[in-house]
Amino acid sequence: MTTLWLITAAASALAADPAALRAGMEAPEGWESVETRTIDEVGPVAVRHKVVLGENCLEASATAKLDPDRLLAAATDVENQPKWSSWELPVAKKLGSGATSFDYYQLLDNPVPVADRFWFVHARVGTEGADRIFRWDQVDAATAWPAELAALQARFPSAVSTRTNLGDWTFTPGAAGTRVRYRICTDAGGNIPRWMGEMAAKSTLPTNVGDLIREVKKRGG
Repeated sequence: MTTLWLITAAASALAADPAALRAGMEAPEGWESVETRTIDEVGPVAVRHKVVLGENCLEASATAKLDPDRLLAAATDVENQPKWSSWELPVAKKLGSGATSFDYYQLLDNPVPVADRFWFVHARVGTEGADRIFRWDQVDAATAWPAELAALQARFPSAVSTRTNLGDWTFTPGAAGTRVRYRICTDAGGNIPRWMGEMAAKSTLPTNVGDLIREVKKRGG
Protein backbone atom coordinates (compact mmCIF):
# COMPACT_ATOMS: atom_id res chain seq x y z
CA MET A 1 0.00 0.00 0.00
CA THR A 2 2.28 2.62 -1.22
CA THR A 3 0.77 6.19 -0.58
CA LEU A 4 -2.69 5.40 0.58
CA TRP A 5 -3.24 8.42 2.80
CA LEU A 6 -4.40 11.94 2.09
CA ILE A 7 -1.52 13.67 0.51
CA THR A 8 0.97 16.06 2.06
CA ALA A 9 2.02 19.44 1.14
CA ALA A 10 2.56 22.21 -1.31
CA ALA A 11 5.40 21.48 -3.67
CA SER A 12 8.62 23.30 -3.13
CA ALA A 13 10.80 24.19 -6.10
CA LEU A 14 12.72 20.92 -6.38
CA ALA A 15 12.36 17.43 -4.94
CA ALA A 16 15.12 16.13 -2.71
CA ASP A 17 17.67 13.74 -4.19
CA PRO A 18 15.97 10.30 -3.92
CA ALA A 19 19.08 8.42 -2.76
CA ALA A 20 19.87 11.00 -0.09
CA LEU A 21 16.22 11.12 0.97
CA ARG A 22 16.08 7.34 1.37
CA ALA A 23 19.35 7.31 3.32
CA GLY A 24 17.94 9.95 5.65
CA MET A 25 14.68 8.08 6.09
CA GLU A 26 16.51 4.84 6.90
CA ALA A 27 18.85 6.48 9.42
CA PRO A 28 17.57 5.71 12.95
CA GLU A 29 18.22 9.14 14.41
CA GLY A 30 15.79 12.02 14.14
CA TRP A 31 12.49 10.15 14.38
CA GLU A 32 10.03 11.73 16.82
CA SER A 33 6.96 10.08 18.32
CA VAL A 34 3.67 11.66 17.30
CA GLU A 35 0.99 9.47 18.87
CA THR A 36 -0.21 5.92 19.39
CA ARG A 37 -3.65 5.10 18.04
CA THR A 38 -5.74 2.02 18.73
CA ILE A 39 -7.13 0.50 15.53
CA ASP A 40 -10.02 -1.98 15.53
CA GLU A 41 -8.91 -5.60 15.13
CA VAL A 42 -5.29 -4.44 15.19
CA GLY A 43 -4.51 -2.77 18.51
CA PRO A 44 -2.00 0.04 19.13
CA VAL A 45 -0.29 1.62 16.12
CA ALA A 46 2.61 3.97 16.87
CA VAL A 47 3.20 6.96 14.57
CA ARG A 48 6.53 8.79 14.18
CA HIS A 49 7.62 11.77 12.08
CA LYS A 50 10.91 12.99 10.66
CA VAL A 51 11.92 15.77 8.29
CA VAL A 52 14.62 14.73 5.80
CA LEU A 53 16.04 17.31 3.36
CA GLY A 54 12.90 19.36 3.82
CA GLU A 55 10.58 16.44 3.05
CA ASN A 56 8.11 14.95 5.51
CA CYS A 57 8.68 11.29 6.34
CA LEU A 58 6.23 9.32 8.44
CA GLU A 59 6.19 5.88 10.01
CA ALA A 60 3.44 3.72 11.48
CA SER A 61 4.15 0.42 13.21
CA ALA A 62 2.27 -2.33 15.01
CA THR A 63 2.74 -5.95 16.07
CA ALA A 64 0.51 -8.69 14.71
CA LYS A 65 0.46 -12.45 15.23
CA LEU A 66 0.66 -13.06 11.48
CA ASP A 67 3.09 -14.75 9.14
CA PRO A 68 5.60 -12.22 7.73
CA ASP A 69 5.53 -13.83 4.29
CA ARG A 70 1.75 -13.51 4.10
CA LEU A 71 2.03 -9.87 5.10
CA LEU A 72 4.63 -9.30 2.40
CA ALA A 73 2.47 -11.05 -0.21
CA ALA A 74 -0.49 -8.79 0.59
CA ALA A 75 1.59 -5.61 0.62
CA THR A 76 3.05 -6.36 -2.82
CA ASP A 77 -0.31 -7.33 -4.32
CA VAL A 78 -0.66 -3.77 -5.59
CA GLU A 79 -3.40 -4.40 -8.17
CA ASN A 80 -5.77 -5.89 -5.59
CA GLN A 81 -5.33 -3.15 -2.99
CA PRO A 82 -8.46 -1.27 -4.19
CA LYS A 83 -10.57 -4.23 -3.03
CA TRP A 84 -9.59 -3.84 0.63
CA SER A 85 -8.03 -0.41 1.06
CA SER A 86 -9.95 2.23 3.00
CA TRP A 87 -9.05 4.72 0.25
CA GLU A 88 -10.60 5.10 -3.19
CA LEU A 89 -8.14 3.72 -5.74
CA PRO A 90 -9.88 3.60 -9.13
CA VAL A 91 -6.59 2.73 -10.86
CA ALA A 92 -3.89 0.29 -9.72
CA LYS A 93 -1.72 -1.42 -12.32
CA LYS A 94 1.44 -3.48 -12.18
CA LEU A 95 3.93 -2.92 -15.00
CA GLY A 96 6.04 -5.98 -15.63
CA SER A 97 5.83 -9.51 -14.28
CA GLY A 98 8.84 -9.68 -11.97
CA ALA A 99 8.33 -11.08 -8.50
CA THR A 100 11.15 -9.14 -6.84
CA SER A 101 11.43 -6.04 -9.04
CA PHE A 102 8.65 -4.28 -10.94
CA ASP A 103 7.06 -0.90 -11.62
CA TYR A 104 3.45 0.00 -10.88
CA TYR A 105 1.16 2.98 -10.71
CA GLN A 106 -1.90 3.88 -8.68
CA LEU A 107 -4.32 6.78 -8.57
CA LEU A 108 -6.01 8.10 -5.44
CA ASP A 109 -9.50 9.57 -5.82
CA ASN A 110 -9.54 12.55 -3.46
CA PRO A 111 -12.69 14.35 -2.31
CA VAL A 112 -13.48 17.64 -4.05
CA PRO A 113 -11.92 20.22 -4.15
CA VAL A 114 -8.63 18.30 -3.74
CA ALA A 115 -7.32 17.00 -7.07
CA ASP A 116 -6.76 13.29 -7.55
CA ARG A 117 -3.14 12.17 -7.17
CA PHE A 118 -1.19 9.46 -8.97
CA TRP A 119 2.28 7.95 -8.65
CA PHE A 120 4.51 5.74 -10.78
CA VAL A 121 7.08 3.85 -8.72
CA HIS A 122 9.70 1.13 -8.98
CA ALA A 123 9.34 -1.61 -6.37
CA ARG A 124 11.87 -4.07 -4.97
CA VAL A 125 11.01 -7.07 -2.82
CA GLY A 126 13.48 -9.06 -0.74
CA THR A 127 14.84 -10.09 2.63
CA GLU A 128 17.47 -8.62 4.93
CA GLY A 129 18.26 -11.06 7.72
CA ALA A 130 14.88 -12.06 9.12
CA ASP A 131 13.14 -8.98 7.69
CA ARG A 132 10.85 -9.15 4.67
CA ILE A 133 10.98 -5.83 2.84
CA PHE A 134 8.98 -4.11 0.09
CA ARG A 135 10.58 -0.83 -1.04
CA TRP A 136 9.56 1.65 -3.71
CA ASP A 137 11.02 4.76 -5.33
CA GLN A 138 9.35 7.16 -7.71
CA VAL A 139 10.09 6.87 -11.42
CA ASP A 140 9.82 9.46 -14.18
CA ALA A 141 6.72 8.15 -15.96
CA ALA A 142 7.20 10.46 -18.95
CA THR A 143 10.48 8.67 -19.67
CA ALA A 144 9.80 5.16 -18.41
CA TRP A 145 6.11 4.69 -19.24
CA PRO A 146 4.97 7.44 -21.64
CA ALA A 147 2.06 5.49 -23.15
CA GLU A 148 0.70 4.48 -19.73
CA LEU A 149 1.07 8.05 -18.49
CA ALA A 150 -0.75 9.47 -21.52
CA ALA A 151 -3.62 7.02 -21.10
CA LEU A 152 -3.93 7.81 -17.41
CA GLN A 153 -3.93 11.56 -18.00
CA ALA A 154 -6.50 11.22 -20.77
CA ARG A 155 -8.80 9.36 -18.38
CA PHE A 156 -8.12 11.67 -15.41
CA PRO A 157 -7.11 15.03 -16.93
CA SER A 158 -7.21 16.96 -13.65
CA ALA A 159 -5.12 14.45 -11.65
CA VAL A 160 -1.74 15.59 -10.30
CA SER A 161 1.43 13.52 -10.06
CA THR A 162 3.11 13.26 -6.68
CA ARG A 163 6.33 15.25 -6.62
CA THR A 164 8.13 12.89 -4.23
CA ASN A 165 7.18 9.35 -3.27
CA LEU A 166 9.40 6.72 -1.69
CA GLY A 167 8.97 4.35 1.19
CA ASP A 168 8.83 0.78 2.38
CA TRP A 169 7.02 -1.93 4.28
CA THR A 170 9.14 -4.05 6.65
CA PHE A 171 7.92 -7.22 8.38
CA THR A 172 10.10 -8.45 11.25
CA PRO A 173 9.18 -11.70 13.01
CA GLY A 174 9.63 -11.87 16.80
CA ALA A 175 8.46 -13.65 19.92
CA ALA A 176 5.40 -11.39 20.29
CA GLY A 177 4.46 -11.61 16.62
CA THR A 178 5.51 -9.83 13.44
CA ARG A 179 6.39 -6.15 13.69
CA VAL A 180 4.69 -4.36 10.80
CA ARG A 181 6.32 -1.06 9.84
CA TYR A 182 5.20 1.30 7.08
CA ARG A 183 7.38 4.33 6.20
CA ILE A 184 6.90 6.94 3.50
CA CYS A 185 8.42 10.25 2.42
CA THR A 186 6.16 12.16 0.06
CA ASP A 187 5.08 15.54 -1.21
CA ALA A 188 2.04 15.44 -3.42
CA GLY A 189 2.48 18.67 -5.28
CA GLY A 190 -0.54 20.84 -5.96
CA ASN A 191 -1.82 23.49 -3.59
CA ILE A 192 -2.41 21.65 -0.31
CA PRO A 193 -0.76 23.53 2.59
CA ARG A 194 2.07 21.52 4.16
CA TRP A 195 0.60 21.69 7.68
CA MET A 196 -2.73 20.31 6.43
CA GLY A 197 -1.02 17.48 4.59
CA GLU A 198 1.05 16.57 7.64
CA MET A 199 -2.05 16.52 9.82
CA ALA A 200 -3.90 14.27 7.38
CA ALA A 201 -0.94 11.92 7.02
CA LYS A 202 -0.43 11.54 10.76
CA SER A 203 -4.10 10.75 11.31
CA THR A 204 -4.53 8.35 8.38
CA LEU A 205 -1.20 6.49 8.17
CA PRO A 206 -2.28 3.99 10.85
CA THR A 207 -5.27 3.14 8.67
CA ASN A 208 -2.92 1.71 6.05
CA VAL A 209 -1.33 -0.58 8.63
CA GLY A 210 -4.76 -1.58 9.89
CA ASP A 211 -6.05 -2.31 6.38
CA LEU A 212 -3.11 -4.59 5.63
CA ILE A 213 -3.32 -6.52 8.90
CA ARG A 214 -7.07 -7.04 8.57
CA GLU A 215 -6.67 -8.22 4.98
CA VAL A 216 -4.04 -10.79 5.94
CA LYS A 217 -6.28 -12.03 8.75
CA LYS A 218 -9.06 -12.52 6.18
CA ARG A 219 -6.64 -14.48 4.02
CA GLY A 220 -5.94 -16.82 6.92
CA GLY A 221 -2.91 -15.11 8.48
